[in-house]
Amino acid sequence: MISLADIEDESMQELPDGMTSIRPVSKLKENTPEFNEEKDKCLKYFEQWNETEQLEFVEHLITRMCHHQHGQINSYLKPMLQRDFITALPKKGLDHIAESILSYLDAKSLCAAELVCKEWYRVISDGMLWKKLIERMVRTDTLWRGLSERKGWCAYLFKGKHGETPKPNSFFRTLYPKIIGNIELIENNWRCGYHGLHRIQCQSENSKGVYCLQYDETRIVSGLRDNTIKIWDRNTLQCTQVLTGHTGSVLCLQYDDKVIITGSSDSTVR
Repeated sequence: MISLADIEDESMQELPDGMTSIRPVSKLKENTPEFNEEKDKCLKYFEQWNETEQLEFVEHLITRMCHHQHGQINSYLKPMLQRDFITALPKKGLDHIAESILSYLDAKSLCAAELVCKEWYRVISDGMLWKKLIERMVRTDTLWRGLSERKGWCAYLFKGKHGETPKPNSFFRTLYPKIIGNIELIENNWRCGYHGLHRIQCQSENSKGVYCLQYDETRIVSGLRDNTIKIWDRNTLQCTQVLTGHTGSVLCLQYDDKVIITGSSDSTVR
């Protein structure tokens, strides 16, 4: 007597690297000559039909089968319907599409994708997807943006500096967990109160408010209600320069190494 487990074992064929292939379930007895002859006739008719007619014929066959036969057909079709499109796309010269699809993954999913196979790992590495993930976070999250400027790794993102050798994907793969560690440390410090609070006295005779500010490693630039822009030393918290010119409160400002641009309630930009 043959058990179901025996039949299932015979239906699976081991291939290299742990892959398996489904083959037709072993027959309990040989087909009769009459069956083989009639089967060949049916196949000849089937091959002469167009795709629509073939589908209609198969649908009629399936509706006349038992439930356990449906299960066997499903087991046979399942591996045939599986497609590794990430591996298939580069073979057709469509690497950029494979990279674009994987670029939407978060860090956890990207780690898992690297382990799928060598081809997936190559697509991720050649596409610099860890760099693109960090760039996406810097564009959309102010904490990431500020951290990138403070730590200096913003210089390696986007187009980078002219003439500088681009960093490999492995650099950004290693950088990402370091960034996450820094962010967790910052959030934990704020949550647990592990931070020092320093006050800058901006109040003057004519002003009682700060409307905007920007800062970097060495200075703090503030736009005040008294129509002035004050520059403070970040280490000593002392005012080093006062800029005037507006006749209204300074509502916004932006600066770089060469220029400060301000907007005021006097309807001017300076």
